[in-house]
Amino acid sequence: MPKNTFFRLDEARREEISNSAMHLFVDHLYEDITMKMVLDRLSMHPGTFYRYFEDKDDLYCLLIRNVTEKRAAYFNNSNEDSLFQFFLTGLLGNVNGTVTEPLNELEIKLIETFLYIPENVLLKVYLNVLKGESFPLIKDILRRMRVDGYLRPDIDDDLISFMFESMQFNLVMFFREFDIKDSKLQHKISKYFADFMGHGLLEDHKYSEIVSDLKKAKGEQENENL
Repeated sequence: MPKNTFFRLDEARREEISNSAMHLFVDHLYEDITMKMVLDRLSMHPGTFYRYFEDKDDLYCLLIRNVTEKRAAYFNNSNEDSLFQFFLTGLLGNVNGTVTEPLNELEIKLIETFLYIPENVLLKVYLNVLKGESFPLIKDILRRMRVDGYLRPDIDDDLISFMFESMQFNLVMFFREFDIKDSKLQHKISKYFADFMGHGLLEDHKYSEIVSDLKKAKGEQENENL
């Protein structure tokens, strides 16, 4: 992650750097981005860059953390207690192409670069950013679902949080392996795994209730699109 010197910059400058860097990573393949391109886009001297970041990977991780924290804040402040809704937005932040959280178009395109960045960088993002951000968020959603009577009594929150967290990452790896880029197909596959886990997590009547609510919401969305 960035060094303390970066966080001592004023907020406007940090946002300027982040926004410029996002455009760079969205507009070019990760492997094609040279340090010269980074420095030119950020209008930054090499010495200044390395006072803020370790390398290009460090900069990319910062951007993903910013988007992940924004997404986490949305779910933390939302009344949405469905782990399935959270999971179906997945790492790509949309359901059937519909934005379900306050990520702007550029931020969504940044997340979609997960399908193209080198595997070693993706693993670094997962271990250093996503793992620490999504685990407590999923665990909190489980806690709320337990309070509302959705979960079976013998569910271990830590285990399920880990499973959902790692399943998101493994689905991205699956999409990469089989070159699945269509958002509707990604959603269909994600829903299959969410449904699969749901049968073991939820009380039967609550599972039926959630599925019914999701179908109703989908129907309303389709009607609005007509």
